[in-house]
Amino acid sequence: MKRIFILLFSVFAFVTSKAQSYTWTNADADNDFENPNNWNPTPLFGYPSFGETAVFDGASSNGNCIMPNDEDFTTLSMLSSYTGSVDASGVILTLVSISLQGGTLVSPSSTLHVSGNLVKSAGAAYLTTPSSWLDYNLTSTTQRSIVGNFSFANLEVTTTGTGNRSLNFGASTATTTNLFFTGATNPMAYKGAINVSSMLTISGTTNVAAPSNTGSVIFVGAGSKTITGNASAVNNPIGSIRFNTSGNLTMTGNVNITGTWSVTALGGLTAGTSVVNMMGGTVTAGNTATTQALFDNLTTTTGSTTVLSNNSFIGFNGNLTNNGSITANNALLRMNGATQSITGTSLTLNALEANGAGNKTIGTAININDSLKISAAAAVASGGNITLKATSAVKGRIAQIAAGGSITGNVTVENFILGGNTGWALLGSAGVSGMTMNDWYDDFPMAIEGSATDVTSAGGYFESVQGWNEGDAYGYDTTITIGTALTPGKGFWTYLGTGPSTTSDITIDLVGSPVTGGLPINLTNSAQSGTCLIANPYASPIRWTLLRNGNLQVTNAIYIYNADGPYATFVNGFGTNGGTDFIPAGQGFYVEALSNTSLNAQESNKVSSATQVMKTNNASNIANYGLPIKLQIQGFSGDYDETGIRFHGSATNAYDIEWDARKIFQTPGYVGYPGGYSKYTTISTKGGNIDYSINSLPYALTQNAVIPVLVKVMASGQYTINGFDMHLLPPNACVTLKDKLLNVTHNIKASPYVCTINDTTSTARFELTVCADLTTGVNNNTPVINDNSVMVKHDVSGVYVDLNFDKTTKANISVTNVLGQKIVDGKSVTTQNETVHFGLEAKNQLLFVTVETESSKITKKIIH
Repeated sequence: MKRIFILLFSVFAFVTSKAQSYTWTNADADNDFENPNNWNPTPLFGYPSFGETAVFDGASSNGNCIMPNDEDFTTLSMLSSYTGSVDASGVILTLVSISLQGGTLVSPSSTLHVSGNLVKSAGAAYLTTPSSWLDYNLTSTTQRSIVGNFSFANLEVTTTGTGNRSLNFGASTATTTNLFFTGATNPMAYKGAINVSSMLTISGTTNVAAPSNTGSVIFVGAGSKTITGNASAVNNPIGSIRFNTSGNLTMTGNVNITGTWSVTALGGLTAGTSVVNMMGGTVTAGNTATTQALFDNLTTTTGSTTVLSNNSFIGFNGNLTNNGSITANNALLRMNGATQSITGTSLTLNALEANGAGNKTIGTAININDSLKISAAAAVASGGNITLKATSAVKGRIAQIAAGGSITGNVTVENFILGGNTGWALLGSAGVSGMTMNDWYDDFPMAIEGSATDVTSAGGYFESVQGWNEGDAYGYDTTITIGTALTPGKGFWTYLGTGPSTTSDITIDLVGSPVTGGLPINLTNSAQSGTCLIANPYASPIRWTLLRNGNLQVTNAIYIYNADGPYATFVNGFGTNGGTDFIPAGQGFYVEALSNTSLNAQESNKVSSATQVMKTNNASNIANYGLPIKLQIQGFSGDYDETGIRFHGSATNAYDIEWDARKIFQTPGYVGYPGGYSKYTTISTKGGNIDYSINSLPYALTQNAVIPVLVKVMASGQYTINGFDMHLLPPNACVTLKDKLLNVTHNIKASPYVCTINDTTSTARFELTVCADLTTGVNNNTPVINDNSVMVKHDVSGVYVDLNFDKTTKANISVTNVLGQKIVDGKSVTTQNETVHFGLEAKNQLLFVTVETESSKITKKIIH
């Protein structure tokens, strides 16, 4: 009825053009809005009515005003000098606009109808009750605005007429307990931002938004939150929804977004059947349990592009239907429900996590650039749709699968081999079972028995793939054919190259069932003295330290051949030629067994690492335990090699299985050079009859350490020997290289040594001397903490710290969170080299680990 009155009066006002303002005087002091004597001038109808403005200016009166009946007029204007109150609590009030600059407006406990602008200054007050209802009716295409810090109980946006409608909420200063978007058939444009403390309800039948639909609904405060969406997908789309609340969210219906779905804080999501339809725009969230974006079902619309912001965790309990396109950046997508699927058009994800028990069906092609993680009791059905991508920049992997988790169906695993020199590489199956050499055959040139190219295609007899048989006196296995199985955990010598001398990047792709769970890798010790060629069995990088798992029947060193240089070696925190503790998927490597034994690969061996397959040099910054020295030989044709010397309190002068690594000089031969080939430029140290690539020695406390150095070269000529990675040595430490042939002693710590070396050299021509004061300066002074002394890490058993001091040291360890709360308080140890575990439960939180000695303190952070 009120709207009929408004319409009738609008016609009347247009015809008479006699709109009038009346000022409140409260002359009779009875506070009665309908008393004609209380207004100046006297209103035509006795009090402000249709088409008229009621003004409370404070100059004429600051008296309170009470509306005794339902009122209907155009504008309520309360000026800044007015200090009284206008009480409409017991009536229905119908207005066009409200301007509150001063005083107090007590809103109706039932309904306040407005259709124009609402303006409120900070000095004015607007009071409501839980039942107060503001019906904001947009009647024309003219934009309406809410300006100021209004606090509504129930705000409903309705429309009449035809055409686009626009409402600007202002700069996120207005707040409502409940918000209702009832758009009818009108395309809506919501602008600005409004805070909602409880509920959002969306209805309307239009499937398009008006231009500039950029507004935001921001959920704030504690307590539960509810979104009741539209009955139909894409109807009455709104701009953005943002969450900055500790409350739990419940959603129903369809919520259609053209802008941003953003989470600063959110208490959680009660699982339901709602659908959030992203019609473009962005999903922005954090990477913790209380900042992640959560959905029931998530859909992208046809023709749209949805961007997942960097470092966002995005979880859904139902299905993801990608009808448009998704730009995932480095976001993590989590499947949190029981029975779920991903369908629609193909997409590329950074990371996908199957989180929680239940079946997760991959119904469309998905490229994974970083990781697929499967939690306990989660069952992923790949349907042949998952590809683990590998390039120079990304390394897709299947991360650690928790006990009870599983994946079925084929997976495509890519293995990227960086270009460089054509030559031998050590490869394995990259974590795919059921493969044969034929599955490699289409990825790079091969000369192999049983194939179309056979073993003479390289211009002479040449087998470009060879195995290794530790039980054979020759070692190299030349019985490989096109049908030979690529057994997971077994390594192969593979001659890689797209050209005779240099090669382009190569991508190997294998399609099959991924290797999961535990896998024994058997080792023997017989004809080759326990030198066994194995491979990473998983479609994920692993850590050698975790694979070895303290097995004392296997020495602690690994050896990986590098075609752009010689063997890379790693042992107990120290590597040469780019060797590290991380072994990429598809990488073959040598280990040394002291007896018949096995390495038991486990899911817990998996780690995240961007280390390339060792086809080209992969220099890496690694933790150096002890005091390291490296020597490098560089030739005139680009050939080079490294050897490492390390002083450590746990090392001896003999061969130590935990600290030393032997030197390997040989590879399979080449065309015209059958059998093994060893004419490479190499540098190594000697101890007795052992050649070392990494030689760990006890601290030289009382006398100089003198270490024989053997250099072999591929061709006679001028070579440079350089000393480096000596930054942990005391400043006064002397390190010299003696050329016994020329009787020249050179300060290798200060500058490289250049000399001519003959390709027939086979004995140790050089001696490295490290003065005794090398360790005196360290061991007789207060221990020094540096970044290499304290390494904070975590694995499935929790956070731990590796301590590697220069001498036995007393240290105090504490762990705090971002709130300054101590998680571990004052754990004391007295040690030189020790791993200290804390047994902390993983909560995806930022922790600070502090290690303090008598003279130094260092703090490092880790997310666990």
